[in-house]
Amino acid sequence: MRSNIAILITALIVGGCASTSVDNEYSDLSVTDNELKSSKWSQLNRFPARYPIKAAMKSIEGCATIEYVITPQNEIKDVNVITSTNTLFAKAATNVIKNWQWAALPKSILTQPVKTQTRFDFCFDKPNQPCALITPKYSCPSKDVIYSTGMGVKVSG
Repeated sequence: MRSNIAILITALIVGGCASTSVDNEYSDLSVTDNELKSSKWSQLNRFPARYPIKAAMKSIEGCATIEYVITPQNEIKDVNVITSTNTLFAKAATNVIKNWQWAALPKSILTQPVKTQTRFDFCFDKPNQPCALITPKYSCPSKDVIYSTGMGVKVSG
């Protein structure tokens, strides 16, 4: 009886592991640096990620680098967080990439899938010192940088 239970548990574990899959069909594709800076993507409105409210309330600054694949059908696949200083930033950056209006672009931009990375810097603009001109204390890789800026607000009471 005990051996039957052990066999059943082993089968469930092995079966569960075998059925778990990671959606990473483009894992062998190499990263194309600064892909979205090329003129063929000029019609894409790459708005910044919304600064996470919890991070802003705690005056947390940081970054997140997201890697993703753009297909010839302008679909976004294999979205992965490469590095992040805070899970709130990783989530905000991942969400904004998925919400850019990829479907509105012409279908002829790519003939093959392209893997690229975008870095999001989450920082607070200071008087006469915008985030883009500040050397951050944190570091996430990627030459393609989008700044998500916050503003410190004092709450009285």
